[in-house]
Amino acid sequence: MAAGIKASPEAAKKLLDSLQNDLRLLSTESKRKHPEVKESAEMIQLKLRTISAKHEGNVIAGLVPASSEIVQPFVLGCETKNPKLLQVCLTCVQRLVSYEAISTSAAERIINMLWSLMESGLEELKLLQTAILLLTTNSVVQHDALAKALVLCFRLHFTKDSTTINTAAATIKQLVSAILDRVVAEDKIPTTEPSEPLNFEELKAGSKSPPKSLRPCAGDAYLLFQDLCQLVNADQPFWLTGMTEMTRTFGLELLESVLTSYPVIFSLHPEFSFLLKEKVCPLVIKLFSPSLKYRQGLPPPPSPAPVEKPFFPIVMRLLRIVGILIKNFYSLLITECEIFLSLLVKFLEPEKPTWQRCLALEVLHKLSVQPELLKCFCQCYDMKQHSTKIFRDIVNALGAFIQSQFMTISGVPTVQSGSKMPDTQGTPPALVAGMPVGGGVSPQPAFMYRGVWIPLVTTIPQGQTRAVFLEMLDKIDAPTIPEGYGVTIAFHCLLELVSSVRILVLGEIEDKSAGGQYKPAAKILLAKTATADKEEDKSVASTGEKELQEELINSSWCGMLAALSLLLDASTDESATEAILKSQESYAMLCGHLGLKMPRDAFITALCKASLPPHYTLTILNVQNNQNPKGVAFNRTPSQDLQAATESVERSQVVAVGTALPTASLPAGAYQGPVMLTAKNIQCMRALLSLAHCHGDILDTAWHLVLTTLQHLVWILGLKPSSGGSLKAGQQISDTSNTVITTAVMADLPVLSAMLSRLFESSQYIEDVALHHLTDALCKLSTESMELAYTNRDSTNENF
Repeated sequence: MAAGIKASPEAAKKLLDSLQNDLRLLSTESKRKHPEVKESAEMIQLKLRTISAKHEGNVIAGLVPASSEIVQPFVLGCETKNPKLLQVCLTCVQRLVSYEAISTSAAERIINMLWSLMESGLEELKLLQTAILLLTTNSVVQHDALAKALVLCFRLHFTKDSTTINTAAATIKQLVSAILDRVVAEDKIPTTEPSEPLNFEELKAGSKSPPKSLRPCAGDAYLLFQDLCQLVNADQPFWLTGMTEMTRTFGLELLESVLTSYPVIFSLHPEFSFLLKEKVCPLVIKLFSPSLKYRQGLPPPPSPAPVEKPFFPIVMRLLRIVGILIKNFYSLLITECEIFLSLLVKFLEPEKPTWQRCLALEVLHKLSVQPELLKCFCQCYDMKQHSTKIFRDIVNALGAFIQSQFMTISGVPTVQSGSKMPDTQGTPPALVAGMPVGGGVSPQPAFMYRGVWIPLVTTIPQGQTRAVFLEMLDKIDAPTIPEGYGVTIAFHCLLELVSSVRILVLGEIEDKSAGGQYKPAAKILLAKTATADKEEDKSVASTGEKELQEELINSSWCGMLAALSLLLDASTDESATEAILKSQESYAMLCGHLGLKMPRDAFITALCKASLPPHYTLTILNVQNNQNPKGVAFNRTPSQDLQAATESVERSQVVAVGTALPTASLPAGAYQGPVMLTAKNIQCMRALLSLAHCHGDILDTAWHLVLTTLQHLVWILGLKPSSGGSLKAGQQISDTSNTVITTAVMADLPVLSAMLSRLFESSQYIEDVALHHLTDALCKLSTESMELAYTNRDSTNENF
């Protein structure tokens, strides 16, 4: 707009006419009480006529050199403090600025005029309007004059009038952006001047003069950012002289806005990246001190100084900055980011206030959806011998957080909160066989474990990275955290981490059909046509990439399996259960893809156990568990096992009652009575079939695990071979069946039968080695059944 005004003779003529009218009005209004203003106004009228005649083609070009004189009557008019004259003078000055008709010296005179009015408390909103125009229309205001204009706005931010305070805050944010925009524009202009060598010792000391290696606009921005750090740290500014006060919250918001919007400046200029390392990071770590030392519910340590409580507005803004530093500046701050990530993990500890734990979870959620960042964490930390295992610690901390929410003392849920949690915590709605009591009532999605009921906050969909409490910039007191919010965020963090690891190992190849189910085997990994491509990919992938992929799994699988198994056990919601099962399938597949047998079998074992009735003890599954030295599940006592069996009925509707299949894999006399399958068991059985069908190539010796589990499930469901080779419900062909199938699962039986049939049909697509393992597993099952039949003639033959 301004460039158009300069280029238009009509616009220039309009400016001149307006100035002449304003000067006549100024002369008239001031002739009695302020003759010096009248005299100056009349002199400038004559000067404008001369400029108009001399620069007829380009009046603006004539106004700029004379602008320091032209503003004189307006400066004098403002000095009178007369309200009517003030309005006229400030309007004229704004018009000159907007037409870019002022020089650097004129701009300095205007700033001094505005400063005087600010100190007198006059026309504060008009001053802010003028300052915005002065600093954003062009770059004539630089260096000390620029600093003075900024200080003027900061001073107005700390007046008593709320409208002025809010307007000044918006003005400052706009001006800070404008100053950084100048640097971006300056960087685009080529320069032939040799750059000065950097003296980092001088930078450490701080100065009101910018580094000589920076060009003018970059120098001003450097001094501004340096002083923002000084002010937030409660130190005196070097450049913004005249600053009398500054709130830490506002200073942190300004730092955040710069770091968010201008990462390229910090990457291009070592002077700015120096400020990041030497000023911003130490400042953030220092301000986190109260949050690290504070232990909620614990007696204060013996010390003369009381432990300072963490302050929500500060902690929230610090965590916002931490998220940005990790996201935008990771490559510049590898060591510092290790500290920040360790802090995030530490903030999840039970003795921290709940709001602080949830803020940390929201930051982790934002990081979990960025595969490349997770890759960097693994490369720079987990794969280094003497470094913190950051990726492992994040996964473990999420699992530990979730587990801590289910911990109870004498049946009362443990509350670790900065504010009292609702009294409904741990109290589920009335359920009978997993269904709500009362007509037309849908059960709220939730997790239930060891008598503790935690609702799932369904307003936060998977993949949604918008944080709730990190956005509460207007809050002073710590908010009350909704029940179940922390577990919900941690749950979504785990799901996103699985998705990110999948991308890092396989690339963006997740192929889904309608309903989110993975397409059959031949579509992705199992087709023989894809085998050649896969081998080619392996040859292209470097050894380093393979090591990275293995480390991603090795660092995370124990914690991931423990957390997902707990959530699967506790889930009362079909959609949540499906998401957990997909994550377990993914990890089992990724482990198999990388040839990591132990974690693959651990995830498959978990799926198998989840498919079977509560504490249905197959010896083959226990053997697999015992092979895992690290332990991947939360252990339970026999009494808790009984409680889990009861809860499984409360969590999910019983859909089938049958008898246990007496086999070598089932301890003798283990089950005398009936066993129950729930809707969740059937859902898990589908997931197990999906894994075997889509990823049979990678099951290897785990085929025996899978087929043994399916063998028992088919028996419990009473499925019998029909004449066409498919399986059908036993009670449809025999009245003597001991199996009771509810109508809720009758529609699922044909689907499960078809999936079982396709499982063997799709074996034509798998590789020769995988086919050998499948055949070997079938032979083992057959041998086991024959041996059992031989020793116990009354035993029923196996079903495959």
